[in-house]
Amino acid sequence: MDFVLEHKWVFLILAETVFWVSTLSFLVVRYWFNLKKLSMAFFVLFLLNDLWIAAMGYFDYLRTGKFSSYQIIILIVIAYAFLYGKSDFQKLDRFIQRKVAKMRRLPEPDLPDSKPLYGMQHAKQERKNLYKHIFLFITAQCVFLLLFGLSDAVSSIHIDTLLKDWYDTTDTDLFYKNDVANNITRIWALILAIDIIVSLSYTIAPKKEKKSASAA
Repeated sequence: MDFVLEHKWVFLILAETVFWVSTLSFLVVRYWFNLKKLSMAFFVLFLLNDLWIAAMGYFDYLRTGKFSSYQIIILIVIAYAFLYGKSDFQKLDRFIQRKVAKMRRLPEPDLPDSKPLYGMQHAKQERKNLYKHIFLFITAQCVFLLLFGLSDAVSSIHIDTLLKDWYDTTDTDLFYKNDVANNITRIWALILAIDIIVSLSYTIAPKKEKKSASAA
């Protein structure tokens, strides 16, 4: 990891390149070649790349001990992914479907209503996406538990110092007997916490439709 952090800007640029390549590859393979199962490999790569970006920011903070422009840029990237990434991806998805159909001279695909949601409808959709994220996180923890088992450190957890013990060191023995699983879990937990805050914020303060200025 030291080599990565010494060249962190290069790896961040590479990660953003992987993001766009994996996104476009997912859509092209899925709709142009109609290989939906294969396209999921690029979707998994897309998710792993987001985890990698978050991990670089976190470990750079542990290494330097200060909050820098590097972490700010990474937070902006992650915030964009949660705030606008879903809707922008859906727009790109519909664009690629229509473009592929036109290029292959196929009937225009019957796509669902693409109008943006507002109010409690939008809040409900955000909660559904959050529940899927939570389910995926819990499933991953079950897999880690079955593969590696719990570490001995779990028996000596103190709730009042849990976050400090978990996040203030480069390596942690919480919660599994595997360093990779532990690092993935704590980075993913941060991303999940951000998703929970953002998703539930729409329930507390529903998204309002922007009113167009009326003609005088």
